[in-house]
Amino acid sequence: MPASPDHLRTELAVAAARLIADEGCDYGQAKRRAVRELLGDRPEARGLLPDNAEIERELRRHLRLYAADTHPGLLDTLRRTAALLMERLAEFSPHLVGAVLNGTATEHSNIELHLFTDSAKDVEVFLMNAGIDFVADEGGEHAPASLERLSFVTGLDGRGAGRDGPRIGVQLNVFEQDAIRVAPRYRAPVDDEFELHPVAASGRASLAALRELLRAITP
Repeated sequence: MPASPDHLRTELAVAAARLIADEGCDYGQAKRRAVRELLGDRPEARGLLPDNAEIERELRRHLRLYAADTHPGLLDTLRRTAALLMERLAEFSPHLVGAVLNGTATEHSNIELHLFTDSAKDVEVFLMNAGIDFVADEGGEHAPASLERLSFVTGLDGRGAGRDGPRIGVQLNVFEQDAIRVAPRYRAPVDDEFELHPVAASGRASLAALRELLRAITP
């Protein structure tokens, strides 16, 4: 008997979550590859695509099942590195977003920070003065659009490239100061299976909020 649409949708979410966890795919890439691997060119495939919330749920399950011994420590390290970076970038009102905040980060994840300042050039000058090599490109497409996106690599102490140790990618999206008044686009979906700390579920966290999260959750 052919699998039901709901069953196929769940299978796609599971496959996409595995690709995110194991290979570092983003959600869009993971969906496309999961469809190709499981359904090929079947015309009904597009209607079976899981949404990001479904994939995130399966990603949390995957990490709990296959990385229970290592994931909490990794997440704590990434969050503490984010806090160190936010301390250094304090003049730009840094806020943590993304997988490191919501708890789905893996070894492939970047630290994503939103900065709020009226001059993206000031951030560039700050990074140059700190000796940080970065790549700049245009901001995101979603409203409010960021002024600029800056990417670089740092050590897990947040203080340098860390040639002799593990390194992590950092992505800074620079917004105008007033953009902080706009609620974050993402909030972790409510799910009784996973009890998230309110800060982790909030979608965007200041340094003070991140410190609160670190105090509350220890590996």
